[in-house]
Amino acid sequence: MNTPDALTFECPLTERARTWLRLEELFGRTRVFAARKDSIDHRSALLGLFHIVDTAGRNDLKTDLLQELDRQRNVWGTQLDNPDVAREALTEFLSDMDAVIHDLHGQIGKIGQHLRDTDWLQAVRQRAASPGGACAFELPMLHSWLQHSESERRQQLKEWLDPLAPLEEAVVLVLRLLRESSQMADEMAHHGNFQRALASTRPPLLARIAVEAGHAVVPEVSANKYTVNVRFLDQSPQFQGMGRAGVTTRNIPFRLALCGL
Repeated sequence: MNTPDALTFECPLTERARTWLRLEELFGRTRVFAARKDSIDHRSALLGLFHIVDTAGRNDLKTDLLQELDRQRNVWGTQLDNPDVAREALTEFLSDMDAVIHDLHGQIGKIGQHLRDTDWLQAVRQRAASPGGACAFELPMLHSWLQHSESERRQQLKEWLDPLAPLEEAVVLVLRLLRESSQMADEMAHHGNFQRALASTRPPLLARIAVEAGHAVVPEVSANKYTVNVRFLDQSPQFQGMGRAGVTTRNIPFRLALCGL
């Protein structure tokens, strides 16, 4: 099903996987807005920074990432003497992982503290939580900043993003390892439903599902330590027009990867 018309859905099965995916999307979106020229995009980039800080506010996030990276470093390090592994490529990969671990270890204090220490940024962060709260009349300091030149705004956004780079690098690396931990396999959801028993002692963190766009369905995934359940909700025009999204009665071929670390 590796076709241009296949849609890939990533469904986190644990809270930490959900946090990693949220951070990945927020970093990507914020960097896109920060790279643009218009003040409205830079405003969105600034709000994206606050969303990153709020999402990363969980106290054990950094510790959890470091523990997982250290564990993966040890696992991959044991493969250096494996004759079937490309030693040079693995050595380079381990070196990159060491750099990520080192940079994350070096991140002192609470994530995003440099944003909290600036009064007007903190005011924007608090106001932005309310619908329409970041309007010009509510936050004249934000309105003033948006009138700065493009180069000034972009430079400041870079200065505010750079301290968060170790976190971004760690999240990107952990998600890369997670996605590459399992290959897609062909499956069939009979009458829109699929169930898979879990045999591993380490339950999966992420379900990756690829389905042809023409089937007009979206997956809904639930899991416990024994099984993973997938059901496909019908998004075809006749159901959308009725405001319904029930489980399809059709048989849906799809591809599935259950990813764990």
